Amino acid sequence: MKVKKAHVRTMLPVASAGLACFWAWFYFALLSPYPAEHAGKEASLYLKLAFLVGMVAAMLLVYAKRDLFSRTERDPLPRAAALLTLPFGLFNIMAHYLTVSPAAFAIAWFLAGCGFSLIFLLWPKVFMVGWQKDVGAYLSASALAGAVIYLFACELRPPYGDVMLVLLPLASLTVLQYVRTHIVGSEQEPEAPLEQTRLFPLTGFTVAVFGALFGIALYLLCANLSAVDPLAIAAAIACGAGLHLALSVLVKRYLPFGTAEKLSLLLLVVGFLGLAFLGPNLMLVCCLFILGVYVYLDFSNMSALVGFASGHPSPFWRIARGQLVLPAGMITSWIVCMVIEHTNPSLFAYVPYLALGLLLALALLAAFVPFKDNTFADKTVKGEIVEGGYFKQRCNQAAQNHKLSNREQEILYYLAKGRNAQFIADELNISAYTAKTHVYHIYQKMGINSQQELISIVDSTEIVYQ
Repeated sequence: MKVKKAHVRTMLPVASAGLACFWAWFYFALLSPYPAEHAGKEASLYLKLAFLVGMVAAMLLVYAKRDLFSRTERDPLPRAAALLTLPFGLFNIMAHYLTVSPAAFAIAWFLAGCGFSLIFLLWPKVFMVGWQKDVGAYLSASALAGAVIYLFACELRPPYGDVMLVLLPLASLTVLQYVRTHIVGSEQEPEAPLEQTRLFPLTGFTVAVFGALFGIALYLLCANLSAVDPLAIAAAIACGAGLHLALSVLVKRYLPFGTAEKLSLLLLVVGFLGLAFLGPNLMLVCCLFILGVYVYLDFSNMSALVGFASGHPSPFWRIARGQLVLPAGMITSWIVCMVIEHTNPSLFAYVPYLALGLLLALALLAAFVPFKDNTFADKTVKGEIVEGGYFKQRCNQAAQNHKLSNREQEILYYLAKGRNAQFIADELNISAYTAKTHVYHIYQKMGINSQQELISIVDSTEIVYQ
């Protein structure tokens, strides 16, 4: 039976709901005491470290093997991701009735981390098809919904809460499969390599340092989860995602990652100053504040990577390359914290000062080698950053399909970016009447009545990748 397909823009709310289940599972695994309570407090930190190591291991595999992900053939990776996440939930359910060895738990957490990375890399298959600047808002909206689901899962008593560890990733993968089979262009893939972006060389290093800083706060938070209300954790997640959502929608619809780094640097200075000088009573409050910053920067990074990878022949390799440094930095600081706590616990009081030293190094780096906004290689003739990969090519193809003149094609670029007739007239040094006449002729040739219809046509135009 032929499946009726919709444009990806109409499916983004559904996709956000599926991604919300994924984030709820991640938050519930790391930031709830229930999944690791069978192992005890100390062992739970090792299990969560195994989860982080699994995340990095899977991303390294994708980085080493570029053709692991395929959009054209029957994709086995959703099933693989489901199988990797199943032992995690099943072992937690079994632990209520049987004795599960610590080694089995450690393997299950490691495999769950691998499954997390596979699902994380699968979702861009949806968001990259019709990437525009507001996709970041849909990503952060999924985190907001995920925080609500996380709170609901925390209210369930074992073993019912452990059932959520099984159901949430399966629900996310089910929605992913549904969306991918019901959107236009989900299987198109470039045939030849083409660099889509210019990346700032120090971005990977700075993100790794940010990851190390977040790892310190997450370690402190996970070591004291029994003293933290899940509502406070959900509120911190919502604040971070809400900040990204607000900046995405209200400011520029796409906040460049270099700007996001500067804002995160400032917020982290506030958080770690609080950890260093406000005393142990407010330690968890500061950790929750830093958790919100982590959520904000993580989604800024993810939004940038999805945009950067759009139209690239190895998009998931690019996303894995850009994302793996964040958990790698978290693993490094997590291990350092564990070593300090086990060898000389009194030195742990100096960890916030170590974090402030890293922040000072980042500030000096920003002063002498400023964080640069990674910019899209695909630009208009005016050099403006445009809405997504292959924007100009899609406009050219749409103009060719509807037999527009050269001047009308030039005006089409501006219309597809949401510009009005007066703006076009000022840019092209023509009268507003002439600009409106060209717009009228474009609408007539394309058989449309509004600018929104024009934008939808350009978004859905399929191009031959050169």
